[in-house]
Amino acid sequence: MIKVDVDMKAIDNVKKFCKTYPQALTNALYDGILAIAEEIHRTAVTKLKEHGAVDLGQLWNSIHIHRISSTEVIVGTNVEYAAAVEFGTKGHWLTIDKIPGFRNWLRRHGIDLEAKMKYFYVHPKPRPYMEPAFQEGKRIAPDEIKKAVKITMAELGM
Repeated sequence: MIKVDVDMKAIDNVKKFCKTYPQALTNALYDGILAIAEEIHRTAVTKLKEHGAVDLGQLWNSIHIHRISSTEVIVGTNVEYAAAVEFGTKGHWLTIDKIPGFRNWLRRHGIDLEAKMKYFYVHPKPRPYMEPAFQEGKRIAPDEIKKAVKITMAELGM
């Protein structure tokens, strides 16, 4: 035999809330989703900094939260080398002067101080930052949504 306790009052309150305040519920859900997105953003930037990917700062400064709808957001970047940082790449040659700021990066690291090099060979290893951030977002999602709905319900006196 299985015994299940059901809080009917809580269920009735949620039903009433959903019927009476559909926009408030949508706003509460968005608040929760936004809190999750902000944590994903924070985690991604932290991971990049832990990996030492802050020399130019372009990648971690480019991670943004974009609202798609009242229940959807995207956390991401449009930097062309973002995937190469996340997943790594096979070794390849770079044309130094075609990459903004790269010659200065070389100089800061004591490489090619006389600016004679034209190409530089790189073999980037994977440095995941978005996947761990997404996993952290999944981990906190249930609590963040519950918290946002509870706050809204309390504001409405429920």
